Amino acid sequence: MKTSGNTVLITGGSSGIGATLAKRFSDSGNSVIVCGRNEEKLQELQACSPEIKTRACDIQDLDQIEALRDEIGAEVNLLINNAGILQDLSFCTDPDLDAQLREVEINLNGMLRILYAFLPAMHKHNEAAVVNVTSATAFIVEAKSPIYSATKAAQHALTVALRHQLKDTNIKVFELIPPLTDTPMAAHVDDIPKISPAKVVEALMVGLRKERLEIAPGLSSVAKWMARIAPRVAFSQLNR
Repeated sequence: MKTSGNTVLITGGSSGIGATLAKRFSDSGNSVIVCGRNEEKLQELQACSPEIKTRACDIQDLDQIEALRDEIGAEVNLLINNAGILQDLSFCTDPDLDAQLREVEINLNGMLRILYAFLPAMHKHNEAAVVNVTSATAFIVEAKSPIYSATKAAQHALTVALRHQLKDTNIKVFELIPPLTDTPMAAHVDDIPKISPAKVVEALMVGLRKERLEIAPGLSSVAKWMARIAPRVAFSQLNR
């Protein structure tokens, strides 16, 4: 997959890994559009990088997604599903159903809405790709963040199935599996080593060029291996 000359749509790209992705792809000669819910953060991103286009879009709202699709869908040949939230939730002390469902709506259903809206037009390009950003918690559950882990496992399963269904088309399907990354989302975690967003993004750029369909930088590769050969040990180590 080429890493320049694309039109790239990045969901949840106003901060963290998404913002780093946007700047890296823009610097590499791509046309980049970032969508997100926080208009203030989008404005800050564009102020720092005027060449990046930003659009306010809540991926919980299909009408907003379809309006974005109608505006830019014909151009996009590289779709990066990065939007997501992480919440520490307890079924014992704070069984907040609204918070649980909101995480499902953003992390999983939001990805489904974006794919539903943008995939059809991507078949018209000679070369196209989807990158789904999941997590090492797709393989080793983090018990204090149960809905996040569950949605990331579902995203992984969706990515595997989507890749199989599209194997005879022009659309390649990649999975980026970051370990714990030094972003605002993980600011509250201080007992686990973090990787920089720049290292995650560089791993993706290399993986795209070499067509590595699963890209697991840093400790994510260890997590996948441990989940396969010693799942109980891996779970115990993460949830000490």
